[in-house]
Amino acid sequence: MRRTSTLDELDRSILEELNVDARRSHRTIAHRLRVSPTTVSARVARMESQGVIRGYIPLLDDEQLGWDLWAAMGIRISKDRLREVEERLARDARAYAIYDITGDTDALLIGRFRDRRDLDRFVKHALQDPHVERTNTQVVLNRVKEDRRVPVSRRSPDAAAEA
Repeated sequence: MRRTSTLDELDRSILEELNVDARRSHRTIAHRLRVSPTTVSARVARMESQGVIRGYIPLLDDEQLGWDLWAAMGIRISKDRLREVEERLARDARAYAIYDITGDTDALLIGRFRDRRDLDRFVKHALQDPHVERTNTQVVLNRVKEDRRVPVSRRSPDAAAEA
C-alpha cells in the first residue's frame, strides 16, 4: 500500500536543507528559510515521529573502509520461500540492499565485498541454501551515480534536472 505524507512546502524546504547537510543546526536552517528555530525543531520532530525522517547517518567512503567490490546478484528462489531466503541473506552485512523484482529472477541483491574472494564466498554460501535455485552475479565496474538522498521537491525529476 502506498503511503503519502502531508508535507507542506516548509517541510520540504527543511528536508532539502537536511539533504544538503544533516548536521546543519536547526538555527541555521531557520535563518536560511526565514522562520524561527522553534518552528524548524517542531517540524523536524513531527517528521521524525511520522517516520518521514527515519534517522541520520554519515556518508562513509566504502572504498577507504575496505569495501572495494560491488556486485548485483539476481536470485531465483523456490516457490513460497522468497521472504524467508531474503531475510536470511539480509542478515549478512555484505548485503547492501535486497529487492523483490519481476523478471527471470525473484530477488535482486546489491552487495559490497572486500575483494573477489569475499564475493566468491558469499555466492557459494548463498547457493548452499536449499531454497536458492540459482544466481546470476554481475560485478560493478564503475559506480556512475549513487545517491541515498530522496528528492523532496514537488517538481518532477525531469523539471528539476532542467533547472
